[in-house]
Amino acid sequence: MNLFRAELSRLLARRFSHIMLIVLVAVFGVTVATVLSSTHSPDAGTWAAAEDTASSQRNSLIQWQANCETAKIRGTEEASAFPEDCRTRDPNEIKAGDFLWGVFVFTHEIRGLTVFLAVYLSFFGFVLAASFVGAELSSGGITNLLLWRPQRSAVLGAKLAAVLTCVTAFATGFTVLYVGTFYLIAAGAGWVGETPATFWGELVTMCLRGVALSVAAAACAFALATLARHTAAALGIVVGYFLIWEAGARIVFEIVGALPYDPYFLSTYLSAFVNGDVEYWSGYDGSGDLVITQLSGGLVVAGLTAALIAAAFANFRRRDLV
Repeated sequence: MNLFRAELSRLLARRFSHIMLIVLVAVFGVTVATVLSSTHSPDAGTWAAAEDTASSQRNSLIQWQANCETAKIRGTEEASAFPEDCRTRDPNEIKAGDFLWGVFVFTHEIRGLTVFLAVYLSFFGFVLAASFVGAELSSGGITNLLLWRPQRSAVLGAKLAAVLTCVTAFATGFTVLYVGTFYLIAAGAGWVGETPATFWGELVTMCLRGVALSVAAAACAFALATLARHTAAALGIVVGYFLIWEAGARIVFEIVGALPYDPYFLSTYLSAFVNGDVEYWSGYDGSGDLVITQLSGGLVVAGLTAALIAAAFANFRRRDLV
C-alpha cells in the first residue's frame, strides 16, 4: 500500500481532526453571525449622511492643504508643523462609502478579516500537525510502523507530506469559502465597495500568504513534536515562547528603554509577511523610518521552517525510538 495514502487516510480518520474541524467551523459561524448582527443595507438616509461627512472631510483637507502651501510660501514658523509635501492625499479619494456607519463594507473589512483567518488557520494547522506525529511518537505507534517499513526518512516524510497536503487543501478551500461568504454578506446586507482589479490582486496574494503561513505553522509544529516526541511539548514550546519572550521581553525592553525592539520578535516578521511592510521606528523629526519588509518576513518564516524540519529529520534518523 502506498505509504503517503496510508498516512493521509489515517490523518483524515482521526477523531481529533474532526474535532478541530468542528471548532474551526464553529468559530467561522460565530464570526459570520456577529457581522450579520451588526450590519444593514444602506438606505437613502444613510447614504446622505455619509455624503455629508465625506464632503466635510474633503473641504477640511482642501483647507488644510491651502494653509500648508501658504505657510511654505511665506516661510513662517508654522511651516515646520507641516510635511514637505502638502498634497499627500487627493481630496477626491475621500468617498461617501468610507463613512457608512453600521454597514459592513467588504472592501474596508475583508483585509482585517483575512488576517484573522490567517492566524486561525495557522493555529489549526499547528495543532493538527503536532497532534498527528506527537501522538504516534509518545504511544510507540511509529515504532510499530517502522517494523513494517524500516525506512525512517521515508516514514517521517510520508507523515509530513500527508499533513502539509491536508492543511494546504483545507486552508485553500476554506479561504475561498470565507472570503466568498463575506462578499455575499456585503452584497446582500451591506455594501461591497469599489473593487478594481488591483484590489482583487492584493486580496488574492494576501490570502495566498495566509495559506502559506498556515502550512509553515503545520511544518514547524510537526518538527517540534518530532524533536520533543510529544504533542504537549510542542505546544508548550510555543506557548512558552510567546509568554516569556513575546510578552515578557517586550515589557523588559519598555522598562529599560531599549528601543526599537521590534526586529527581535518573530511576531513582527509574521505580521510583515501576511499584512505588508511593518514600520517600527520613526525619528523625532519624522524621518529615518525603519521598515521590516514583506520579503524579509517571508524569508524568516521560510528559514525557520526549513531549519526546524532539517533538525527534526536529522534527529529522527539517529535516535533511539524505544
